Amino acid sequence: MAPLLAAVVLALSAHAADDPLLAPAGACDAATPQATMLCFTNYARTQAGLQALRANTTLDAAGDAKLAADVKCAEFSHTPCGSQFMSGFTAYLTGATAYAVGENIAWGTGGYGVARETMNGWLHSPGHRENILNAQFTELGVGYLSNVTFQGYGGATLWSQEFGKRSPDASATAPIAKPKPKHHKRRRASRR
Repeated sequence: MAPLLAAVVLALSAHAADDPLLAPAGACDAATPQATMLCFTNYARTQAGLQALRANTTLDAAGDAKLAADVKCAEFSHTPCGSQFMSGFTAYLTGATAYAVGENIAWGTGGYGVARETMNGWLHSPGHRENILNAQFTELGVGYLSNVTFQGYGGATLWSQEFGKRSPDASATAPIAKPKPKHHKRRRASRR
């Protein structure tokens, strides 16, 4: 597979209107940040007439590892430290005969780092939105790393969405395509 690269998309204005697929304020206040992001993702999918995604702890771990590598290597990337994109999905794909995967990443400080703003930004970005609303995906892992210093900003929060579908899987009903190109969004607050 050829390396998958995506261009950095600069932050949307803090005044951008909420996307109609964004859950109303308070609707996705869950016990953990990961559960909150899963709720936002599934709200968007069900509003678009798609099936909700199942949480997957192996994909959660892949997302957490990706974000930790981004911080360690001081780069915002799907391939931090020169790693291969697919290496993060190795555990998830063990035993799979067919699969599809995708990834969204984001980081921000202050209000830009909260789940709702991150999801709103992803929904306003065509590549991120495509991953979120891809009917082929059946599972989601959420990577989350908060209150770190990243690219010169203190108090940064990093997010990832790790999308997947693999077979054999009890819910698989059709052949699964190649990995989905990943997308990312860079979001940050201005320095003060």
